[in-house]
Amino acid sequence: MRTGDIAKALMLFPHKYYQLLLIASVNSHKQSFTLKQLVEGGGYFYINLNLALAEHLMTVPTHDRCLYINQYIDEIVKDICTETIIFDHIEILFEKPLKINPLALLKNLSRYRRLIAAWPGVIKDDALIYAKAGHHEYVKYPIEVDFTVIDIDRIKL
Repeated sequence: MRTGDIAKALMLFPHKYYQLLLIASVNSHKQSFTLKQLVEGGGYFYINLNLALAEHLMTVPTHDRCLYINQYIDEIVKDICTETIIFDHIEILFEKPLKINPLALLKNLSRYRRLIAAWPGVIKDDALIYAKAGHHEYVKYPIEVDFTVIDIDRIKL
């Protein structure tokens, strides 16, 4: 995928309620490579969300982590000056003890700043899917017109 393809998708942001672009793939290496290419092009701030959130949450007892997740994400992004933030490795958001809706959280963040996030799953039947059916972290969300999704598994790099 060329970064130009993502730039075209970002041009749709003024026409969307959420300034959210999800890059879907089951191949995290391909996703990270694509996102890091964007960062090299400039104007984007890259965050490994698993790492950043884990650093905040490690001192909080497991049963209390759900109380702090939104606050910690706000702390992670508050001092970033770039117009667009990239979240890579967002799997931590799917942890059941955190008791959050990952897509709703990303959409909410994208109301205030441009957000590109790696979606660690597949697109099937116009839905975003994380994990396999029957897995305890399995979720399925319909793709809505108010945010943008690119499936890089269907694009040759």
